[in-house]
Amino acid sequence: MVKVCVLSGGLDSTVATLVAKSEDDDDIYTLTFDYGQRAALREINSAKKISEILGAKHKIVKLPFLKEFGGSALTDRNKTVPKLKEDDLDDLEKTKETMRAVWVPGRNIVMFSIASSFAESLGGGKVYTGLNKEEGITFPDNTLEFVDRFNSLLKYGTIRDIKLVAPLYNLDKSEIVKYGRKLEEKLGVEVLKYSYSCYHDNGEDFLHCGTCESCIRRKRAFKEAEVEDLTKYLR
Repeated sequence: MVKVCVLSGGLDSTVATLVAKSEDDDDIYTLTFDYGQRAALREINSAKKISEILGAKHKIVKLPFLKEFGGSALTDRNKTVPKLKEDDLDDLEKTKETMRAVWVPGRNIVMFSIASSFAESLGGGKVYTGLNKEEGITFPDNTLEFVDRFNSLLKYGTIRDIKLVAPLYNLDKSEIVKYGRKLEEKLGVEVLKYSYSCYHDNGEDFLHCGTCESCIRRKRAFKEAEVEDLTKYLR
């Protein structure tokens, strides 16, 4: 049985990939999706670096139609990606507004379906995702219910044993940072510093804007976890 990790290069998917690596010696594949998002190049480069360190086989899947469909500030340069302050993260109305701005219609359904198809082509196995409790508050496709419903669909949509697993579903970002650091120590690797959370391409690998919601959540997570943040931020 194989493990297929949906790896955007972000903090959550990086730690989910660490979980997959730590469990046993099954072959690990990582899939990074290029759907025309602003940070595609930086996400891909981060995912490549992390995959190399963890000995995973990395593949890039292009989904240009998601950009063509539009509807998201992540793929449409004419739309504005909201900027937040740390205090705004506890304002549900503000975070819901940001969620609506960066929501890519059907993205997770599409990506997990492709990852499941890939896993089935390899004989079956698990698909790992970094879905978590913190983002599940505003993103409906980050919830445990979403994972359960998707797995119900897989029972009818595949003929091999395929399962979507979300090992971080009950963790917030600071807990994810702590868990990731423990897994790094266990495996003798350093990958968190190569993860890329920013919604923007800032012209340099691993360089974050520091003001988008994803960057603000990353900053707060390391601070609350009391783990040194080696991330480079513009602000």
